[in-house]
Amino acid sequence: MDYIVYSHNDSFIYVSKINGNQIILKKDIPQDSKIFKTASIESMMNIPINYNQVLNFDNFDTIYISLHTSNFCNMKCRYCFMQKRTECSISIDDATKFIDLIVNRFPNAHKFIVDPTGSGEPLLRLNFLIELSDYCKTKSNEISKEVLPMFVTNGTLLTSQNIKAIQDAGYIFGVSVDGYKKSHDQNRLDFTQKGTYKKIIKNIKKVKHRTFLGAAVTLSNENMNLVKAVVNLKKWFTTISIKPVRSFDDYIEGINNSNINLIKDNYTELYKFIRKTTLSGQFQYLDALLNGDDYFGKFIIRVILNQKVVTRCDAGIGRFSLTPDKKIISCPGAIGIDLLVIGDLETGIDESKVNSLWDVLIKREDCKNCEIRFVCGGECMVNSYYKNKVINHADDIMCEFKKHLFELSVKFKYELINHSEELFYRVQKACFNKIKRFQKNEELSLVLKQTNGRYDFIELKKIYDEDYEKFKEIKDSVI
Repeated sequence: MDYIVYSHNDSFIYVSKINGNQIILKKDIPQDSKIFKTASIESMMNIPINYNQVLNFDNFDTIYISLHTSNFCNMKCRYCFMQKRTECSISIDDATKFIDLIVNRFPNAHKFIVDPTGSGEPLLRLNFLIELSDYCKTKSNEISKEVLPMFVTNGTLLTSQNIKAIQDAGYIFGVSVDGYKKSHDQNRLDFTQKGTYKKIIKNIKKVKHRTFLGAAVTLSNENMNLVKAVVNLKKWFTTISIKPVRSFDDYIEGINNSNINLIKDNYTELYKFIRKTTLSGQFQYLDALLNGDDYFGKFIIRVILNQKVVTRCDAGIGRFSLTPDKKIISCPGAIGIDLLVIGDLETGIDESKVNSLWDVLIKREDCKNCEIRFVCGGECMVNSYYKNKVINHADDIMCEFKKHLFELSVKFKYELINHSEELFYRVQKACFNKIKRFQKNEELSLVLKQTNGRYDFIELKKIYDEDYEKFKEIKDSVI
């Protein structure tokens, strides 16, 4: 068959293996009926993905520039991928040179995200962060596009002074915190091997401006109650992003044969909670998952918007990372993997290596017959390397996990549709607004151009974000 079937209430949901589209039909409609054949053939079977429309470097509206600011850290988390650390860091001169290199390579990009998180704790180099932010502002004004600095911190160094410094500098930042005390303190430990949850939450409470404050949650085993984690974190964070741990050895359990069913059950409970709260008009929990980089949230957005992807991510094609030894790698997690080195700061990016990654990312030989390949995009190259020493292998357990998230997302979509058209459109708008954040603000760009130098980009964007009525006055005066 060219489709798979999910049973949902009194209906069947049919998902095309050709393009990932879905239809829902009552269970009493036979598959040999005219209604079924017309619905399935016209809306699903005869619309293959047009690769010529999507396989283009210019399709990346947002380009990510990552810096391994430092290998230093004041914690020793049990699942950290940098268990062995060397004393090295990036200079501000190398950082700005790298930013210039990437910005110049993508003249048609709408936005650039500069992330100095790297492989250590960025707040150990606060002065570097401030200098980097100043350069991002300079670059924004130079190219009249947003060059936005943002990072993730372990939260232990968020003193009132540090919070003010990074927020005054214009940083958006997230905090690594694993749900609630018991789950967090199992893995996120200081150098004395003591838990850090209480200290981090105490620091979070000092943050006055939490509009864009995010929680980065690492799912390492089946013991984390995801509903409890989301409800607890929503008290302090507007954005919650839950991702599975990179499990390189037996020391930390990632998703595997022994816990996959328990983790799937845990996500089913989260789905039921999100469905219940959303249908009752409580959008805060769903919005928190949609706002950031949550694994489940990504699937929901793509299913709701019928958004197709041909790669899992943009590693090495729209995302680039600089190491302290001046190597350019495909993403922050690729540090130490020779197969994912794509250049160096002195000679630039090796286009042949980029093209080889592009080839790996779109071919996905193991994914050709998978019904969710246009929502999933394939396995992480870093995970593939650490598990199999190759960068193009699909992991069966992760595939099972992601297929489960896809099924839950599809069922959530039709729950919304069946409940009310108004509710579905409200959620659809939230999904659209999330992806719109990474696109060019045409209104801002037009007004900036018409002001003929009266405002620089940063100044006008601040007015747009904080006082739109004043921005409209400026717009009316120049257009």
